[in-house]
Parts: sequence; structure tokens; C-alpha cells
Amino acid sequence: MLVFASLFWVYAAWQLFTSYGSTYNQVDCPSPVNSDPRDLYFEDSSDIHDEALQCASDRSWPKPLAALVVSVPLSGVGAALFTAGTISVRLRHHDDDLQSARS
Repeated sequence: MLVFASLFWVYAAWQLFTSYGSTYNQVDCPSPVNSDPRDLYFEDSSDIHDEALQCASDRSWPKPLAALVVSVPLSGVGAALFTAGTISVRLRHHDDDLQSARS
């Protein structure tokens, strides 16, 4: 479970930190973390504004957001299972130590 949750986190980080190519007019878009939001919100007819709008519309945000939403319950269940397993192993070793001390 923890491995799957971490894979979802890696996918979301990959979507945020890697640059990508736009499908329209073959524009090279910077990663969303490194992009300049000022270029997107100014109302001018420059090429920078048009490219920023195009790059913003090409990156699909529901996919990485859905990966993060799915990873939360997976990591919670995985952490609970890992904790229960670790405690079970430690208690079993403690019980074995107690049994060997009685003998």
C-alpha cells in the first residue's frame, strides 16, 4: 500500500516539476512550478501571453490531483498495516524471550 501511495506521489511530482511540450503550435512549456503566472493574467496580445494560456490549458490538472487524493487513504491504510505488523513482530519476539527465560 505504501509503495502504491508513493508511486502516486512520484507521478504528481513528475507532473509538477517536468517541462512538457504543448500539442498546439509545438510550444515548449516550462514546468508548472517554474512558470511565471504574471504572463497568464495580463490581458495583452503578446506571444508570451498566448503561449502561457496555451501551456496552462494543455496541462491536465485533474490527473495529478486525483493521484494525490487516492494516495491519502492508501498511505493511511499502509501506515496502519505497517505499524500493526511491526508491533506484532516485536510482541512475538518479546513473548519468545519470556518463554525462553521461563525454561
